[in-house]
Parts: sequence; structure tokens; C-alpha cells
Amino acid sequence: MIVKAEWPGYVIDVLVRMGQEVEEDEPLVLLEGTDAGRSTFYIHAAEGGKVKEIFVEEGDFAHEDDDLLVIAEVEE
Repeated sequence: MIVKAEWPGYVIDVLVRMGQEVEEDEPLVLLEGTDAGRSTFYIHAAEGGKVKEIFVEEGDFAHEDDDLLVIAEVEE
């Protein structure tokens, strides 16, 4: 599953690392919006799994619908 940016913003923090297992609704990335108030918002995991790839790092700008990371099913 590819996790995408829901709104444009600057990457403030990537809260996960490669290989980390995450649960559904777990926060993955913290973004700062481009609105006047520079609101911060989290991108959450839509489902659980293992972080397979991360495409962004702190300081990057993510446009709406940009790929942020990939979560794969956990192999048992």
C-alpha cells in the first residue's frame, strides 16, 4: 500500500523507519501545511503492515497525492 500526502505541506518529521511494523491509524509522517496558520497534521496508516520504503525526509515538500512511503503486508 502506498501512503500519499492528503494535502500539500513540508515534512516536519518521519515518525517511522524502514522495516518497522505499524498498526492501522498509527501516525507515520508529520507535515506542516501551507495555509496562513501553518497548521500541522499527521498522515496515518490506513492499515497495518511493515514499512517497506520511505520516499521523504525532514525538510522535503510534499505535494497533494505525492507518495510518502510504502507499507507491505507482514509476512508470517
